[in-house]
Amino acid sequence: MDQHVVVVAQHLAPRDHSPLSARNSSAPEVLNASAHCLAEAVPSIHEYYTAINVAGITLFTLGAAAVLFILFVYVDTLRHVMQKAPPLVKTHSAFVLGVYPVVAIATYCAIIVPRAQLLAEAVTQGMFMAALYQLFCLLVAYCGGEAELVRRAKPDSLDTRVAPCCCWPCCCCLPQLQVSKTNVRKLRLLVLQLPVVQGLVYMVLMVMWAEEESLYQVNYMYFQPAIAISIFFGIWGMSMTIKVLQDVLCGHRMRSKFMVLQLVLLCAKLQGLASRAVAWGGVLPCRPPITPAVYANLVYNSLMLSEMVVLSIVARHLYHQELPELDSGSHPAPQQVCVIGDLLPGAPGKLSRVLDAQPLGRDNKAFSET
Repeated sequence: MDQHVVVVAQHLAPRDHSPLSARNSSAPEVLNASAHCLAEAVPSIHEYYTAINVAGITLFTLGAAAVLFILFVYVDTLRHVMQKAPPLVKTHSAFVLGVYPVVAIATYCAIIVPRAQLLAEAVTQGMFMAALYQLFCLLVAYCGGEAELVRRAKPDSLDTRVAPCCCWPCCCCLPQLQVSKTNVRKLRLLVLQLPVVQGLVYMVLMVMWAEEESLYQVNYMYFQPAIAISIFFGIWGMSMTIKVLQDVLCGHRMRSKFMVLQLVLLCAKLQGLASRAVAWGGVLPCRPPITPAVYANLVYNSLMLSEMVVLSIVARHLYHQELPELDSGSHPAPQQVCVIGDLLPGAPGKLSRVLDAQPLGRDNKAFSET
């Protein structure tokens, strides 16, 4: 009896548009919607713009205004640096200040093109690493070069037990090193490895993403230890450099300039990990084609843009300040120049010519005539 009922239902189903048949006809759409609602799914730009509403247009407009404001602040600060700063530090200062508009433009591109998120993160990471090395070069340029840095710094002031290494118990036995050209170059290498290592890592990640997006998503976390170790040594090298120069460049606001640059990395890494955790945790809604990954990236990029506005203003304040003059160190400049022939016995017109020279330093002592 049950078999006959089944046969009748099979014969009647193609003729009658029952709710069951309607449900079966919509099954591909349901499967398609569930595929779009995967946590890591990102829509194409066409699908993305078809779902944009008034809130999305407002976000695009505010983001563009933030980028234009950051560019204006950068141009204003750069104009001041080019007019007031010493020639040796102009290029390094311009590069360090350029991190804020570059990160802002890359972040805004990720807002208007969702699939550009990985490229924006790579640009942000690479620009920060290059700017950190340029900050190291800027501190050396403030001193007048590596030779002047070695001459002006205290001989035993290279302390290896500084942040972030001071937070580990195994670092308590690290030695106090001499400030020499060799050790200064080792500090330079510690910072220089940052853009090299980070560039290679992100190049591999982008190749994986271009080959297959799932390949990138699976292996992303495995590259994080290499990225973290590279950042650790780079920040450690910068901290040791600032510790060495804290007396030499006491009025140059080194720590503040380092911190306002370091916050770019902290905001990018910490907020990036938080946004991924929220997307994978199923906290955000899914309204295809706007998936949880898109919502997480929009929140992350909006925060990054607002933070770049604040950091660019703080950087403008720091780099607008006049740079103090450095002491002449152990080589005082003369205030009087005497002709040696006038000091010899029997020379005509003894002490007849004394040339007054302008002092070359603030704390110089006059030469004695004896």
